[in-house]
Amino acid sequence: MSNVNISNLKGIVGDANVVDTSSEMAKFLKGQGQPAVVVLPGNTSEVSEIVKLANEQNVKLAVGGTVVDTEGLTGGIAMVMSRMNKMIELDHANLVAVVEPGLLHKDFLLNVAEVGLNFPPEPYEVETSSIGGCFAIGDADSKSFEYGPTRTFLLGFEMVLPTGEIMEIGNKCIKNVAGYDFIHLTVGGQGTFGIFTKLIVKLLPAPEAKLAVLGTFSSLRKANDVFHTLIQQNVLPTRMNLLNAALVPKAIPGTEGQLVLIDLQGYKASGTNFAQKVASLLSVGGATNVKIIEDEAEYNQVIDGWLNVRSELNAKPDSVLEFTIGAMKMPQALAQLEVLLGGLENYPGVVVEGLLGHVLLALPEGTNKRALAVDVNKLAMSFGGNVRGLLGNNLKSEVYNDAEMWNQTIGLIQGLRQKFDPKGILNPGVSLQA
Repeated sequence: MSNVNISNLKGIVGDANVVDTSSEMAKFLKGQGQPAVVVLPGNTSEVSEIVKLANEQNVKLAVGGTVVDTEGLTGGIAMVMSRMNKMIELDHANLVAVVEPGLLHKDFLLNVAEVGLNFPPEPYEVETSSIGGCFAIGDADSKSFEYGPTRTFLLGFEMVLPTGEIMEIGNKCIKNVAGYDFIHLTVGGQGTFGIFTKLIVKLLPAPEAKLAVLGTFSSLRKANDVFHTLIQQNVLPTRMNLLNAALVPKAIPGTEGQLVLIDLQGYKASGTNFAQKVASLLSVGGATNVKIIEDEAEYNQVIDGWLNVRSELNAKPDSVLEFTIGAMKMPQALAQLEVLLGGLENYPGVVVEGLLGHVLLALPEGTNKRALAVDVNKLAMSFGGNVRGLLGNNLKSEVYNDAEMWNQTIGLIQGLRQKFDPKGILNPGVSLQA
């Protein structure tokens, strides 16, 4: 039996913005949990009142931009931020935007591009990602080598805490933190410290030109050897990615082989020279079908293909394993990974983000993820890296037989979470035990 007082919720946001029938709720939800109600607030005050109500009634509450993860939310409240989707301010002179969290990431990119500005972080999921979700997840993407990680683009925010209190922090200044940096501590917290209701976002001037260089290889190792050569020669593009043959048709239909995608963003003249050098190095390294893409529409189509592949993989976190090592150690790591997995070219999915030293594996159906993660982590650690996230920290502690290190890590995170959310009502599906 749910304790949710639906009448009170309707009093806060209006009848039209409360959904409590299963068939209507379904379009806002993902996962196996069964919340009692979906509520769509329209402003900060409404968010605050909803959270206060949930806190008073000790009811679980989870938040999403357009879709809410219902893990651990049975009988609780799903809060969808899609009505809070305004661009409050676009300060071109100071390269700053102030936005509401429900604004779709893809729409935000279009808005800033129209005035010659750029927001580099990639959408986590192309169609459904919001700007609030961008910073709540806070993952590094394949352009982070050049532009920096997602957190560096958040200058401040307004947030509703798990008690319903409203906190404002930060401003339009680049240098706006002294001492503890709570602004960036919240990035990647997946809404466990509070709910973003307004974001102050740093922008950049749009690059003068965007070009891509594509090439296909017969093997992943040959393709990655070219990455190795590019880095050795200090040829460092915006992004340098590799997809195995199983994923390539999803990114660029009709293409076969292991695909290298080199993205070059910057000035037109130097970019063209840069692209020609990259194309030459790909050809020398054994690539076929080498192509320089300068047409804007074709470039966007290629990048959209890449983003769609990443979105598809992001949507299945339980079927994905990721690890990171030093970029220059990738050739040896891929050779060992190939032995471990019995081949990579036709594996369900292999993504290499060469400048970041990041590998993503889409696992075959029925794979015991944790068992494989143990072996992959040992491999990664031998090259100075490890499996990403808390799972990697857990496995590293096991390798060193240091339970205290893991307990201290988890204890610190749980302590922070409990300090902000004593009743543990907010985003119950976000697990700290990986």
